[in-house]
Amino acid sequence: MSDISFSTALDTLKEHLVGYDDCIDQFKLALLTGQHMLLVGKPGRGKSYPARLFVGAIRNARVFRTQITAYTMPDHLVGAPIPSTYLQEGRQIYNTEHGILQCDLALLEEFSDGPVALARSLNTILYERLFEVKDQDPLPADLHTAILTANQAPQGEEWKAVWSRIAFRFTPPEVTSPWGRFQTARVYLHTQGHPPRMALVDMDQVRELSQIRARMEVPPGVLLVESWISGEFHRRCQEDPHLGRSGLFSSDLRRENLFLDVIRAGATLEGRQRADYTHVRRYLRFALPLGDDPDGIAAHAILNDVLDTVLPRRITREELAVYDALGDLAQQILEYQRRGRSRDGEFRLRLPGTPTIFAARRELLGHLGRVRGIAGTAYLVDVLRQAVASLNGDDE
Repeated sequence: MSDISFSTALDTLKEHLVGYDDCIDQFKLALLTGQHMLLVGKPGRGKSYPARLFVGAIRNARVFRTQITAYTMPDHLVGAPIPSTYLQEGRQIYNTEHGILQCDLALLEEFSDGPVALARSLNTILYERLFEVKDQDPLPADLHTAILTANQAPQGEEWKAVWSRIAFRFTPPEVTSPWGRFQTARVYLHTQGHPPRMALVDMDQVRELSQIRARMEVPPGVLLVESWISGEFHRRCQEDPHLGRSGLFSSDLRRENLFLDVIRAGATLEGRQRADYTHVRRYLRFALPLGDDPDGIAAHAILNDVLDTVLPRRITREELAVYDALGDLAQQILEYQRRGRSRDGEFRLRLPGTPTIFAARRELLGHLGRVRGIAGTAYLVDVLRQAVASLNGDDE
């Protein structure tokens, strides 16, 4: 099965879910990035059914399922300490067979019903893929992707570290229109409300495509554009009166890396050899909460505005060539920073409309000041000017 047919196969899920197209696309990206997904919403909005449908769509996957309660402890998920070892030697050695450490997919329902201490103890398992214990070396987790459900996403400082490790979030829509109810009624008659048996893709293919995603090339121009978009998005979220207080989109490296991985995963789904600018615009939105989540709606408005600044919908190939050249220059500057000053502070320039020349730092700043193009060019040029200005050494 190819990467494109992988995406097409999972699109079959859309026949069983009404209003979940974005959620299914998030699920594809979660599989390819090895990240986790939360379905959150009021009771009766439809969370457990699609979550079970997702898990059942993967063939030959080791699955761990449980419902979290206020009394759930880490031992219930990982495995209990071996009694004989504890009694005879006083050491806590865990029996992790069939626990969350030895599964490919995990389904954790009512995740927010558990104590925050439990959720935080799962952080290293969910993100670092390790379970740290006192009396033995850290235990590696095979867990690839976890699907979580919750009636609400608790707010508060103590939960921020938990939510920052859950890459994808979807709030199921409330079906109110007659047409929507007709669609859901037809699906119900077809399935009788139970997830159908429909293994669509194999776990080995999920792993294979995840490796392809990890090797996916991101050209320097695309990386430069994505980096500026990510930085500007997080800056504006911090300045937003509500989003800044919630801390949901705080500027951390996890969210930055997620943006990049989502772009690469999107290119993988399309069977491309390298990511390009279209993948930035098409897939970044899936890294934000989708559905009628108020925080997500506000964040999407900010992201769309930032994207329209740097990647307007009617951008031409010639204009993107400017970004390619700026990205190439950014790569040269980065290499210059790494190896140190070599040729008396000279740079080899490849800028649009400019022949390949050697120039000192002062000349480079002058050339950058003359680069023009689409509106977003000014922002990227400013980034490069700051990078050049920070280089050590005096101009000649």
